[in-house]
Parts: sequence; structure tokens; C-alpha cells
Amino acid sequence: MKKKLNFTVSMTVLMLLLITVVPVFVNAMSSGPVEQSEESEQTKQTDATSLVAHYTFNQNLMDKTSNFEKGQVVGNRINKKDGGSISYAQGMRGKSVVFNGQSGVRLPDGLIKDNTYSVALWLNPKEITQFTTTFFGAQAKDQWISIVPKGPIGETMLWSGEKWYDAPTGLKIPTDQWSHLTITVNQGKVKVYVNGKKRFSDSGFPDVFTNDKAKFALGVNYWDAPFKGKMDDLQIYDSAITVEKIKHLAKGALKIKESAKDDIVVKLDNNDVSVHDPSVIKVNGKYYIFGSHLGVAKSEDLINWQQVGNGWSKDNPIIPNPEVELKEALEWPNPDAETTWAKDVIKLNDKYYLYFSTAHWESARSAIALATSNNIEGPYKYKGILLKKYENGEPSKELKGKPFDNSIHPGVIDPHLFFDAQGKLWMVYGSYSGGMYILEMNPNTGYPKPNQGYGKRIAGGNHAPMEGPHIRYNPQTEYYYLFLSFGTLAADGGYNIRVARSKNPDGPYFDPQGHNMTKFIKKDINGRNWNNAEPYGAKLIGNFVFTESNLGYLSPGHNTTYYDKQSGKMYIIFHTRFPGHGSIHQVRVHQMLMNSRGWPVITPHRYNGETVKAYSTKEVVGTYQYINHGHDIQATFGNPGGDINLSKKIELNADGSITGAVKGTWKLTGDYRVAITIDGETYHGAFLRQWDRGLKKNVMTFSALSDQGITIWGSQLPQK
Repeated sequence: MKKKLNFTVSMTVLMLLLITVVPVFVNAMSSGPVEQSEESEQTKQTDATSLVAHYTFNQNLMDKTSNFEKGQVVGNRINKKDGGSISYAQGMRGKSVVFNGQSGVRLPDGLIKDNTYSVALWLNPKEITQFTTTFFGAQAKDQWISIVPKGPIGETMLWSGEKWYDAPTGLKIPTDQWSHLTITVNQGKVKVYVNGKKRFSDSGFPDVFTNDKAKFALGVNYWDAPFKGKMDDLQIYDSAITVEKIKHLAKGALKIKESAKDDIVVKLDNNDVSVHDPSVIKVNGKYYIFGSHLGVAKSEDLINWQQVGNGWSKDNPIIPNPEVELKEALEWPNPDAETTWAKDVIKLNDKYYLYFSTAHWESARSAIALATSNNIEGPYKYKGILLKKYENGEPSKELKGKPFDNSIHPGVIDPHLFFDAQGKLWMVYGSYSGGMYILEMNPNTGYPKPNQGYGKRIAGGNHAPMEGPHIRYNPQTEYYYLFLSFGTLAADGGYNIRVARSKNPDGPYFDPQGHNMTKFIKKDINGRNWNNAEPYGAKLIGNFVFTESNLGYLSPGHNTTYYDKQSGKMYIIFHTRFPGHGSIHQVRVHQMLMNSRGWPVITPHRYNGETVKAYSTKEVVGTYQYINHGHDIQATFGNPGGDINLSKKIELNADGSITGAVKGTWKLTGDYRVAITIDGETYHGAFLRQWDRGLKKNVMTFSALSDQGITIWGSQLPQK
């Protein structure tokens, strides 16, 4: 997982890096005129009785229900009483209130008093500024909700500062056009509608208002630029109003014309599971993946997955009542951790050992702790903290009282446990800070062997943007492969998966270019400048779209792997976000193949049961969607999808030539292996026939890696 960035961006932008806690699904990714359906009398009566405040803005700020006092004009902050002014103009339902970009309206306190409510309003922005609020409610400066036309990932969204929750809509409402927004919250189940269409649906939304007399405002909050434009017909309910009611409120909304960038909306299957930062273990014929926030799923074939449990909640079967059970580990960060981050499970002594991370976005402290269970699906009982990260300069127990230095000592999260070829148990871990570290573990206790401190650095340091280390031994090549995620996890954070290898579990690890992955400290390389990190590691996958198939990923990362000794197949499992789908993340499984140089390559399409075999020239020639993953991190911060490698068309010809968008040559170097030369650089890889979900056809693919650490992909287009 991504921790707090040491990067030259504003603190406000840093907030975007938070991840959704449980699976999110978008049921509609385009907006337009809404077909109206008849409301039943019962529905009308229910919605009418739950209406607690109605501001029509017909030349005043009065509440039509008379339940609350009228609103008050304020300046450019919710708590600035003086200096504001508003006016009125024609709106969608009579008159509307006009905001000049320097003022707001303070609404009465206590408009919402529990965790079930709805807010609906019309918006017509004159200008759209990132983070600017329209409807804002807060019971403290770090506990709030905000409806923003342009949130941290560039989309219109509902945003919460309590546990940092994003509810993106997949689009940005236009300027100089009326759009209708509705949010409904029902005991943590949240939905966001634009122009009557559901654009976001999820659970786990924080309870900000129960038992607190919260403050509310229009157009202003405590920090950001005020809203400039019009608002109309604000309605607040103490229930989650019905879809029929929402469509009725949005009647008359025009179609939103989305930009060309927003047109890249790849296909998703809403039945796929979401487990952030997955790690895998196979038990009794089933594959289990464990991730952040107690996300767990299982599968019998690595294709069809079933969610286990219900995320971070008291009744989760994995760790029931986790805030009590894990209290010690959660309280080490300051402020306290609100959940657990990346996990890893390994079987030791006929028990399952679950290693997990605790951290808080506003704390430099973090920890790796342990819980155990007799059953893979829990319940797990807390055992204790293994390692701690401290404030910079704070005395460290692991360093025998010496001060912690966050440029050379590790970020203590993202554990991965593995046995080496000689049967020794190791734990690799780390994030940013002083790099990736490895410790030898005691298999009898599950704890580190004594007198190792934090262990040995095997990659990174000086705040280089890498995390989520994972090591896999391959008995055919006799190499240990260190997988890392560079960048950061948000849709615009450029997360990408890289690899280096070593003959020893504790290194040294080298990439194909010959870089020692620990040189950041030895050469005093400034890792905060991400350009300095980009040359390191073989980049296996980053942001991409196969345009003909309409398939692609944003920020794929934090991977685990699985090697099947019986079949010889090797799989890589990771979470990823998707172009056009905001912060939604799902699990993906791809098969990996070894190239002739002993490096793994990730096959282009998700695993669907395929097995590699010998291929003839006739089978592999044809037109391909071609992608070069490059070697950059592809982070854009505030512009998700702003840096995507889009496919181009090339032809692999029977005479061994390559024509089209790139020129070069190709040749089979074995039953399925291939050498591809483009612009003088040779890529070594493999062919594999795979299922293209977008085209709904089996197609030939290739994946190849150069000695410069760059991956290219091809996905064949069927002949017409």
C-alpha cells in the first residue's frame, strides 16, 4: 500500500491517495436524460414525510419546511461571518442562488443527525476548481462530507474526511449547465446519482453525524476556494430516498457531454472481487487472497472468486471485532490506525499466521503485527507487534535506542513471508523511507530471529517510491525474484509492477539493466525525485489500454505470486484500477511465462485457464494491438488516465518482418518463445493464446522484455 508521499504536492492532493475500504461497483458510466417512472402513492408519502429541510432559493434562504432557520451569508470560509454576498437568478425550479466565488451560505446546525440521510440539489458551476465544495457538513475539521464538482481524482464525487472515503462518479459535471446530484446514505451504504442515474454504490461510508450537532454550508468549507456558480432546490431527507424519487427530482436534466479523455471507459465485470494489496495462499484446493481492511476472497480456479467476510466490521469472521482484538497494534500510530493494511498468511506449526500492517496517513509511525488461527477463514487471535516504525529522530527499540532515520530505516508495512530453497523462513517488507528490508524468521515462533534489528536492505532507500515487496523462488532458473510496486496506488499515482532477481534470498538483487537495487543509499540518490527511481527494475506492467478490445488498467500493483509445482504454471495476482472508473479497484490474475533470459513476463490478458504450447509461424502471424509499457512511473496527480499507453496496430509478417506503427523483426526461438527486435532493441518473450474478454475471442498474444527492462505486449486482432 501507499504511504504518505514525500513528494512536492500539496497536502490536499495527498489526501487523494486513500483507498476504498471494500468493493465498489458502478452500475452506469454515462449520463443523460432520465426516463421518468410513476411513483406509487406510498413512495410519495414516505419521501414527503422524511423531508427535513427544503431550500428553494426563491429570493431568500428560508427553509420551506420551517423545521430550520434560514441560511446565513458568510465569507470565503464556513467560519468567516463577514465579507460575503450572494444574488439570485433564474434556476431549474424557479429562482436559484448565485455564488460569486468569494462567499458561501452557512446552513443551520444539525440538518443531519444520524447515519441515514439523503441530500439532493441542482448545480450550475460557472467555474470548476479542484476540491471546491458545494454541500459541506462537518462535526470536526477531520470529520466531514463534501459534494465536490471536481475531487482529488478529477471527478465529481462525494468525499469524506472521516476515514478518507472517496465516492467518485466517473465523470466531471460541466460548467454553464444544470446538473442534478443526489447522495443517499443508509447505515454506511452510500449511493451517488448524477442526473438521476446511479454512478456509485458501495458500503462502509463513515458515520460523521450521529450524536453530533454538525455544521453545514453551501459553497465553502474550512480550506478550499469557494464555489462560483448557481445552486437550486436543496432538499435534505432523514431517509435514503427511492430511485423513483431521485429520478423525479432530476427531471429536466440534460445529457452531460464527457471529454475525450473521459471517453476511455474500459469494460468491467461487476461480479469481480475487490481485495486491495492481495497476498495468496492455497489451502485444501482453494486459493485465498488476503488484503487491506480485512478484504478476503477465495477461488478454486483463480478465475471465479467469492468474497469472504464483509470487510472492516465487528462481525467479520476473519477477525471479529477488530478494533478491540487488534487494539495494541492500531494504537501504535499517532493518530491511531483506523484499519489494517497489507497482509500475508503462511502456514506454520499446523496454524495459519496472519501478518498485517497498521498505519495512519497522518502518522510517521507504523507496525507489523501477528495474529493466528487454526482455520484459514478465522477467527484470528492477536499475538503481538513484531516491528515498529518511529517518528524521525525518535529512539527505536529495534535500533537499541538509536534514533530512527526515515531515509535509511524502513517503512514498517507490507510484510511477505516465504521459505527459501533450503527451507529457511524469511520476511521481506517495506515502503518508501529507507527501502525494502528482509529478516530471517524463526519458523517455530513466527517472529524474527533475535539481534537483527530491522534486517538487511535489499532495495530502495532515500525515500525511493517503491513498496509492496514480494519474493518468489523459481526452481527452474534457481533465481529469487523480487517484485516491487513503484509509484503510488491511486488511479493517477502511476503504480506499476517491477522485478529484479538474485541467487540468494537476501540479495543482492539486480535488474536486467545491471542495477543493484540498493544503490539509492550508496550513491546518495534522492528518491523523492521520482525521475531518479524510474531507471530501476524491469517494468512488467503499468497504465495501458487495448483500444480495439476496450480493456486496460490504471495503477496495477501490490502483487503476490503463486507457483504451481504440478503444472509448472506461475501466476501473478494484483489489484488494479481502471480508465474511466475512478477509484474502483478489482483483483486480476495473469499467468507469467519465463523468457529465454530467465526473466518473467506477464501475459497481456487475465488468466482464463490457458496453457502454453508450441505454436507455428502460421498461428502467430497477423495484426496485433501493440503496447510498449516504457520505463516511466506514469503518475499524473489530479488527472487519472492522463498518462496511458494506448495500443497501436502492428503486423507480424510471415517473412519475419514487423510493419505498422513500429518497424522491426521477429523470430520464434523455441516452441513458444520469441525474440522481437524494434529500433535495434531486442525483446525476449513468449506467445500464448488467450481469451480476449473485450473482443470475446481467443487470440494470440505475446509479451516480451528487453535487457533495458522494458516490456512490450501484443494482442492479435481476429481477421475480418
